[in-house]
Amino acid sequence: MKKEFWLYGAACVSGILAWILISSFSGQTEAWDSELYLTLGIPALCLVAGALGFIEPKRSWRWGIIQILGQAVWMFASQGFGNLWPLGMVAFGIFAIPLIMAAGLGAWIAKLNGKMSGTISA
Repeated sequence: MKKEFWLYGAACVSGILAWILISSFSGQTEAWDSELYLTLGIPALCLVAGALGFIEPKRSWRWGIIQILGQAVWMFASQGFGNLWPLGMVAFGIFAIPLIMAAGLGAWIAKLNGKMSGTISA
Protein backbone atom coordinates (compact mmCIF):
# COMPACT_ATOMS: atom_id res chain seq x y z
CA MET A 1 0.00 0.00 0.00
CA LYS A 2 2.85 2.37 0.76
CA LYS A 3 4.27 1.91 -2.74
CA GLU A 4 0.88 2.65 -4.30
CA PHE A 5 0.61 5.88 -2.30
CA TRP A 6 3.78 7.16 -3.95
CA LEU A 7 2.65 5.96 -7.37
CA TYR A 8 -0.67 7.79 -7.00
CA GLY A 9 1.26 10.89 -5.99
CA ALA A 10 3.63 10.59 -8.95
CA ALA A 11 0.72 10.20 -11.36
CA CYS A 12 -1.18 13.17 -9.96
CA VAL A 13 1.87 15.44 -9.75
CA SER A 14 3.00 14.54 -13.28
CA GLY A 15 -0.39 15.53 -14.68
CA ILE A 16 -0.47 18.81 -12.78
CA LEU A 17 3.15 19.60 -13.60
CA ALA A 18 2.58 19.00 -17.31
CA TRP A 19 -0.42 21.35 -17.21
CA ILE A 20 1.48 24.10 -15.36
CA LEU A 21 4.63 23.89 -17.47
CA ILE A 22 2.82 23.91 -20.80
CA SER A 23 0.59 26.78 -19.71
CA SER A 24 3.59 28.75 -18.50
CA PHE A 25 5.81 28.18 -21.52
CA SER A 26 3.07 28.74 -24.08
CA GLY A 27 1.43 31.71 -22.38
CA GLN A 28 -1.96 30.03 -22.66
CA THR A 29 -4.40 30.00 -19.76
CA GLU A 30 -5.29 26.39 -20.44
CA ALA A 31 -2.56 23.97 -21.47
CA TRP A 32 -4.66 22.24 -24.12
CA ASP A 33 -4.94 25.54 -26.00
CA SER A 34 -1.26 25.17 -26.86
CA GLU A 35 0.09 22.85 -29.53
CA LEU A 36 2.67 21.78 -26.94
CA TYR A 37 -0.03 19.90 -25.07
CA LEU A 38 -0.47 17.35 -27.84
CA THR A 39 3.11 17.34 -29.14
CA LEU A 40 4.97 17.30 -25.82
CA GLY A 41 2.58 17.04 -22.87
CA ILE A 42 0.57 13.97 -23.79
CA PRO A 43 3.64 11.98 -24.99
CA ALA A 44 5.51 12.83 -21.77
CA LEU A 45 2.51 11.79 -19.69
CA CYS A 46 2.28 8.56 -21.71
CA LEU A 47 5.88 7.76 -20.76
CA VAL A 48 5.08 8.33 -17.09
CA ALA A 49 1.87 6.29 -17.30
CA GLY A 50 3.75 3.48 -19.04
CA ALA A 51 6.42 3.48 -16.35
CA LEU A 52 3.79 3.44 -13.60
CA GLY A 53 1.98 0.59 -15.36
CA PHE A 54 5.25 -1.31 -15.50
CA ILE A 55 5.95 -0.72 -11.80
CA GLU A 56 2.42 -1.64 -10.70
CA PRO A 57 0.60 -3.56 -13.44
CA LYS A 58 -2.57 -4.35 -11.45
CA ARG A 59 -5.41 -2.10 -12.61
CA SER A 60 -2.94 -0.12 -14.73
CA TRP A 61 -5.69 2.06 -16.22
CA ARG A 62 -5.78 4.06 -12.99
CA TRP A 63 -2.44 5.75 -13.65
CA GLY A 64 -3.72 7.53 -16.76
CA ILE A 65 -6.97 8.43 -15.02
CA ILE A 66 -5.13 9.93 -12.04
CA GLN A 67 -2.95 12.05 -14.33
CA ILE A 68 -5.99 13.51 -16.07
CA LEU A 69 -7.91 13.96 -12.82
CA GLY A 70 -4.94 15.89 -11.45
CA GLN A 71 -5.08 18.21 -14.44
CA ALA A 72 -8.84 18.67 -14.13
CA VAL A 73 -8.67 19.45 -10.43
CA TRP A 74 -5.82 21.89 -11.00
CA MET A 75 -7.61 23.64 -13.84
CA PHE A 76 -10.88 23.98 -11.91
CA ALA A 77 -9.08 25.05 -8.72
CA SER A 78 -6.98 27.69 -10.47
CA GLN A 79 -9.53 28.99 -12.99
CA GLY A 80 -12.90 28.02 -11.62
CA PHE A 81 -15.80 26.42 -13.44
CA GLY A 82 -16.74 28.14 -16.67
CA ASN A 83 -19.86 27.66 -18.71
CA LEU A 84 -18.07 25.06 -20.88
CA TRP A 85 -16.96 22.78 -18.05
CA PRO A 86 -18.99 19.79 -19.32
CA LEU A 87 -17.17 20.03 -22.65
CA GLY A 88 -13.90 20.23 -20.73
CA MET A 89 -14.71 17.00 -18.94
CA VAL A 90 -15.37 15.31 -22.29
CA ALA A 91 -12.02 16.61 -23.56
CA PHE A 92 -10.25 15.29 -20.48
CA GLY A 93 -11.90 11.92 -21.07
CA ILE A 94 -10.61 11.84 -24.64
CA PHE A 95 -7.10 12.88 -23.57
CA ALA A 96 -7.11 10.08 -20.98
CA ILE A 97 -7.36 7.39 -23.67
CA PRO A 98 -3.69 7.41 -24.80
CA LEU A 99 -2.55 7.60 -21.17
CA ILE A 100 -4.64 4.56 -20.23
CA MET A 101 -3.30 2.71 -23.27
CA ALA A 102 0.31 3.58 -22.36
CA ALA A 103 -0.21 2.37 -18.79
CA GLY A 104 -1.69 -0.85 -20.17
CA LEU A 105 1.32 -1.28 -22.45
CA GLY A 106 3.65 -0.82 -19.48
CA ALA A 107 1.67 -3.43 -17.54
CA TRP A 108 1.76 -5.82 -20.48
CA ILE A 109 5.54 -5.43 -20.77
CA ALA A 110 5.90 -6.04 -17.01
CA LYS A 111 3.82 -9.21 -17.23
CA LEU A 112 5.69 -10.36 -20.32
CA ASN A 113 8.98 -9.62 -18.59
CA GLY A 114 7.87 -11.67 -15.58
CA LYS A 115 6.93 -14.61 -17.80
CA MET A 116 10.17 -14.34 -19.74
CA SER A 117 12.37 -14.20 -16.65
CA GLY A 118 10.40 -17.09 -15.13
CA THR A 119 10.96 -19.14 -18.26
CA ILE A 120 14.66 -18.41 -18.39
CA SER A 121 15.35 -19.26 -14.76
CA ALA A 122 13.23 -22.42 -14.77
